Amino acid sequence: MTVIFGMILSFYLSAVVDNQKNLLSQKAFLSAQLMARMTRARVVRQKSGQIRFNTGISDYQQVGSVLKVTVRLENSRTYHFDLPHVVK
Repeated sequence: MTVIFGMILSFYLSAVVDNQKNLLSQKAFLSAQLMARMTRARVVRQKSGQIRFNTGISDYQQVGSVLKVTVRLENSRTYHFDLPHVVK
């Protein structure tokens, strides 16, 4: 009986840990995506540059009508985004 309970508890804890890792990964991606969109909103005439946020750094470069944004978060994760850039 104890062995069965231990196996069920182990399975449950493993599922909880995996779910937590998944949620943290999603949060990091959404933060990076938000930083990329904020970068696109702030870029006016400059072709390239860097913007610092409180959770990371956003490097951008305009190539034609595409804004290439690289976001480096505090936890050293890096995300790349290609966003359409419309100059107003």
